[in-house]
Amino acid sequence: MISNAQIGEHIVGAYHKIVTDAEVVSYNPRSKEDGEQMEIDVVAIDSSNGTQTIYAREVITHLNGSAYSGTPDDDKWTEFGNDSYQYSLEKLETKFESDYDYVTRVFDDADKYIFQLWAPYLSDGYLTDGLEKLSTDFEAERGELIELVINESYTERVDKL
Repeated sequence: MISNAQIGEHIVGAYHKIVTDAEVVSYNPRSKEDGEQMEIDVVAIDSSNGTQTIYAREVITHLNGSAYSGTPDDDKWTEFGNDSYQYSLEKLETKFESDYDYVTRVFDDADKYIFQLWAPYLSDGYLTDGLEKLSTDFEAERGELIELVINESYTERVDKL
């Protein structure tokens, strides 16, 4: 199945093409491993300065301040008692774990991996605090930080375009 990139993903890809000068930008790559249901919104590869850096980006362009919203027929939605913030955090944790497994397997000889969440607007408070904890936990477990390019930092980067 071919997935078309969304506008937010194109913005992040453009940032990498123009600002970070990445040689390759790929939208929505999917694993070819049997049974592995994953896709990364944007993957960029930069091999400048004699090192290879792989950027794995998740992009959320919802403008209502939330990351994801579930539906009552979604097991995770029910598990979290219709709590969209907890649902979003769980979904992002799963996505970044899959991203990590994929890029470290496919690009096993890369020198550096950078994981980021890009979102123009996420509500401050419980969600952003939860994302900070997710990043800290991810670093403790995987040795990699999830950089949060959200709200003002998102705007600053888009302004560089």
